[in-house]
Amino acid sequence: MLFNRETVAARGSEHQVRGFQILKNTLFLSCVQDIAKLSLDGDKRTPSIRNLVGALDDPAMRRELEDRYAIWVIPSADQQEDPDIVAALKRMEERERLERREQFRDHYAELQELWKNLAGSPSMHAFLTVRDKVSAHTEVRFVADKYQLVDIGKLGIKWGDVRRNMEIMQRLVELLGLIVRNAGFAWDSLDAQLSNASSGFWNHPNVAR
Repeated sequence: MLFNRETVAARGSEHQVRGFQILKNTLFLSCVQDIAKLSLDGDKRTPSIRNLVGALDDPAMRRELEDRYAIWVIPSADQQEDPDIVAALKRMEERERLERREQFRDHYAELQELWKNLAGSPSMHAFLTVRDKVSAHTEVRFVADKYQLVDIGKLGIKWGDVRRNMEIMQRLVELLGLIVRNAGFAWDSLDAQLSNASSGFWNHPNVAR
């Protein structure tokens, strides 16, 4: 409903336009609220990106995670009797550990840079305003003898900000997984599942055209 032009063209016109706009705006507010919550929530009980990145500021924790990322034992080295082979395997293992340490630090540097850009972006501050004053809570101000809601149109949010910030969040989640658990995230598999779910809904014969 936000990004697929064929869906917008087929559903967002004629007699369906008002219902489509209501659903689209509701989806937009929900996405903005979730992006702000998952990224910027400062509650210590929340595993937000902000809190996880903040926890990695601890040098001792980072060293421990780096050790876990870098130090993998090669069982075959202990099973060899030839000292030359053992020495060669140990040199190989040490070289790989150094490479993995460098890789870990590269991941952390990218994480810091991406998070700095995302947290400081005007669109994310606008998203937080929407969450705090429109979607999760409704703020009403008394201005010039009448009550007014927060005008989202004045926050400078564009439809593309949702996709752009989500893509940055995906990379941040992937980097956090690599740093903390030494494991990636199967975004392609998730995208395929979501695409199938979307296709199953919009292309179903019972969905009125």
